[in-house]
Order: sequence, then structure tokens, then C-alpha cells
Amino acid sequence: MWRSLCAVLVALLACLFGLLTFLVDPWITDPPRHHQVDVRTATDYAVTADQTGKLPVLLLMTEAVNAAMVTHALLVADAARPFFQVHLASFGGAYAKLLEESGFAYHVLSPVWTEEQTAAIYAVDQFESFSSPYTKEVLQEQISSSLQLYSKIAPSAVVAFFVLSASISARIARLPLFVDMSMTRETSTDPRAIAVSMPDSGVVAKLGLRTPLSHMASWLMKRLNFITPAFEAVAREWNITGIHLVWDLMEGDYTVISDIPSWAGVDAAALPPQVTYVGPLYGKLKKDIPKEVLQLRERATSEKQPLVWFAMGSSGQPPLVLATLRELLKQQPKWFIVAPVHALLAKLKINASDASAKAEAGLDSPQLYIPPELLPSQKVEPLCDLALTHGGQGTVHTSMCSGVPFVGVGMMPEQDLNIRLAVNKGMAIQAMKFDPPSQIAGLMHDLAHSPEMRIAASKIREECQEYTGEYAFVELIQQKLAGK
Repeated sequence: MWRSLCAVLVALLACLFGLLTFLVDPWITDPPRHHQVDVRTATDYAVTADQTGKLPVLLLMTEAVNAAMVTHALLVADAARPFFQVHLASFGGAYAKLLEESGFAYHVLSPVWTEEQTAAIYAVDQFESFSSPYTKEVLQEQISSSLQLYSKIAPSAVVAFFVLSASISARIARLPLFVDMSMTRETSTDPRAIAVSMPDSGVVAKLGLRTPLSHMASWLMKRLNFITPAFEAVAREWNITGIHLVWDLMEGDYTVISDIPSWAGVDAAALPPQVTYVGPLYGKLKKDIPKEVLQLRERATSEKQPLVWFAMGSSGQPPLVLATLRELLKQQPKWFIVAPVHALLAKLKINASDASAKAEAGLDSPQLYIPPELLPSQKVEPLCDLALTHGGQGTVHTSMCSGVPFVGVGMMPEQDLNIRLAVNKGMAIQAMKFDPPSQIAGLMHDLAHSPEMRIAASKIREECQEYTGEYAFVELIQQKLAGK
């Protein structure tokens, strides 16, 4: 009996240790602050920048499965237009149309992500699956396709917006690699930052487990490498070393942080020389405000009701989005809501452009507008009184720079951190994706009746004007290419 129990216990411990070693490298005692990649690939693959044109070529590579990454790329492309011949590239995705219609030269690389692979990317990103779509075969084809493009257009530099294979392909071609990041690895893995990302009302905080759990999470996050084996294997084939942790895939020769140091609690003077903060980057689509939004604003003002911005990004979980939107309509039937969640509802087979489909889904309300396409959030959100968002960095910055208080429901740890920064500024309320939708909708009521948060949000809006974001990004690229 006891022998059997011991055998089961040993087996469980072995499984637990096996999972641990799959997720992290437990043998690293002192993880690096910033990676150093060593490239020994034959210079046959090196690309010499095209000097024949009037302007140097700049290649912006973005994951078009993610709306935030596409909007970041388009922001930088517009800012770079006077100084570079700008080219855009992606491996396809739901938001590739924005790249195609941008007016810039656009290249579709292979292999194009399938819907299944896109779902896997989000599942891994949200720690809901450990089945990575980045197989060795996928990476080899991505790198081959990228190298062909580099050779064709001869860029002076590559800028990657979450294109992880660029960490290898740009190095093979000996091209300077600039990477857009939301925060440094030190900020993301700091126990204090992780601790404050946990809501004050949560079970963890009530049981006094914030400190031990945050240190445990910090230890794990500093050593994450569960998707890197395929990258390491491919990199070795090209005689490249130094790519081992997840963070190594997300940093470049120059890592650009789209945030404000004081907001993140960072001492800019203490940063590694490869890391630069440029200020907020958030979507600024070149579109007009739909008449439906203006009509809702007019009605909300006339009826003295709030207008809500309900934006859950491209990483929002469709079932949660649907349930929370239903609850908000149920609890606040007089409120007016602009909800750019058409693509998320489509994943549930709900066509939000069809009145009968909306009614069947419990979303039949003249107070609710679900646009069929992305909206120019930088124009629409300032018209709103409060917001409910998923906490993506660009979405949080849009709220902060629009002066709109919000309830944030993070889908992943990074988004919880983004939300907490706004909470600390006094302009947001934090919820968790595991909270009941009725509770999340109830927090919107609390927010609507908090004049203090509206005042705090207005002050934060003024701070945003001091940073230039995409223009600082382009200036940094120019400086580094000039050897400054």
C-alpha cells in the first residue's frame, strides 16, 4: 500500500519536474539583463544596403495576426516616410488588409499563418497552451522567405514588431535589428511589478500570498524557454548562439520600449545601452469617425448617459467578450456603447452586422454599435466617457492619452501590468479574466460614479503630450544607422 503511494508520489513529482524543465531552464542561476547574440554565419548571406536610391530602404516586419503590431508598424512607417523608402512585410493574418491598403510597398512572406496556427499563437501568448506553432520547419521557411526579401530590397535595417524569426534572419543577413517591445525584461520579471499586478481584491492578496507568489513567478519568467528549442536548433544551423530564453527572441540589437519611463517606474539612466524608451505607440488609423458613433455621442449627451468604449483588442477571449457585453447591456440598458469587437464575435460564428444574428446572441440594442471594421480609436475614444478594455499596452495608452478612465480585464500577465500602471495613476479599475462577467460589468458602474478617476485621467492626458512615440522611434533608427 505505502509502496504504491510512494510510487505514485514519485511519478507525480517526476511529471512536475518534467513540466518545469520544459517551461524554463532551471539551471540558469543568473539570467542576463539583455542578450548578446554571436553571429558566425558565412558572410555570403550578408546584405549590403542599397545606396543607389535617394533614400535608404527600411523594412518593417509585423505579425498581421495582431492588430496592435500592425498599427505600431503603420505609425512608424508614416513617421519614417520622409527619411526612408519604407517596405512592410508579414506572414499574413486577419489584419493584413491594413498593410495592403497602406500605400507602402507590402510583401507577403511564407508560410502564411493559418487560422489554427493563429489560435495557437494566442493560446501560447496567454499561457493557455504549450503547443507552439513555431516548429523547426515553419521557422526554416520563414527565415528562407525573409532572406529572399532582404536580398531583393537590400534594406539598411529591419524593424520587427513581434516577428520572432527576425531574431535569426536579420542576424544571418547582418542587418541591424530594431525590435518594438512593450516593456523591458527587467520590468516584466521584477517581483515588485508582478506583485502589484495582482488585484487588491483577489484571493491571492487576501491570503497574503502576493510576495511569495510574485517571487516564484519572477523566477519562472526570467527563465522561460518553452518555445525556444526550435529557434535554438535553427540558429545553431546558421552558427548563431545567444538565443536561449523567450526574452532573447523579443529583443534586438536595439530594443525600443513604447512606454514612458516614469509610468513604468523605470530609471532611464540605468537601462542597458541597447534599450530606449520612446513614449506611447497606439493605433492612429487614417479613417473618419463613423456617423453612427457621432449619433450615439449626441444621443448620450442629450439623455445625460455615458458613452462607453468597449475595446478588447485582437487578443480578447470571445466567450468572455460576449458574456461581458451582454451583462453590460443588461445592467445598464440606458448606456450607449461603441464596441469594436466584430472580429472577436465572428470567432463565435456571430455576424454582428446581421440584426437577427445580434438579437439571437443577446446583443439587440439601439444603444449598441458594433462596427464591421477597426475604428480610429485615437479619434473615437476621446468622445467617450469611460472604457472597458483588455489592457493591451496600445489600448491602455490610448485611454491614458485620451483622458478616459477604464476598467481593464487582462488576458495575460503583461496586460495585467499595463492595467496596474493606470490603476496606480488613479484612472483605472482592475478586473481579472476569471471574474464573473456580472462583476466586471458592475465595476463599470463604480467607474461611472467616480469623478476622482475622471480628474486623474484628464491629468494623465496632459503628460502624454511630452512624448513623440513613433517620431522618436524613427529618430533613434536614424541615429544608430549613422553610428551615433
